[in-house]
Amino acid sequence: MATMQEGALLFSLKYLARLEEARVRPENEAAGRLGPEEAARHARESSSMHARIEAERRARMDAERRAEEARIEAIRVAAVERARAEAEANARLEVMRIVEAHERALAALKEDKQNQRLGRAVRLGALGSMVLFAAAFGFYFGKIKPDAEAQLRAQQAAIAAADEEASRLRQKLAERDARIKEAERVLGVLARPAR
Repeated sequence: MATMQEGALLFSLKYLARLEEARVRPENEAAGRLGPEEAARHARESSSMHARIEAERRARMDAERRAEEARIEAIRVAAVERARAEAEANARLEVMRIVEAHERALAALKEDKQNQRLGRAVRLGALGSMVLFAAAFGFYFGKIKPDAEAQLRAQQAAIAAADEEASRLRQKLAERDARIKEAERVLGVLARPAR
């Protein structure tokens, strides 16, 4: 996508350069008939126009680069969120597997009345695992999830700031384009031969 935009930008710049060259050619021919001061003034105007065009090209490429970086950052945030959701689902499956294993162990111990002491230990283990699960659940919702949400909000704020900067640069670019068009119009009026 960036390559297409760069190609369109280069085409646009080449087109502007050809227009400028077509505009400057008659002036250069007229400059041969004009004095050295007029020729120098024409040369300064031409070089300043080329400098403005180059600065605008750089500004456009910089804005495109920042937009691409913001898009990549958004993709990275989405990947982190997806990985977090997968880890949460895997943790739930693991807890379910552990609970099922504990239930099977409890059933086996109930059949074996000789091992009541072991049955108590298993019950304490199940209780410990539930406490561990509750602690892990509390840790996740008390620490991990709020931290991840805070990081996501910070990243969203950074993306919003980048978008705002890009829109500000687009507005500046539009203003510069309007000034260039006005300057070309004025130069076109000045370039017409006096009757």
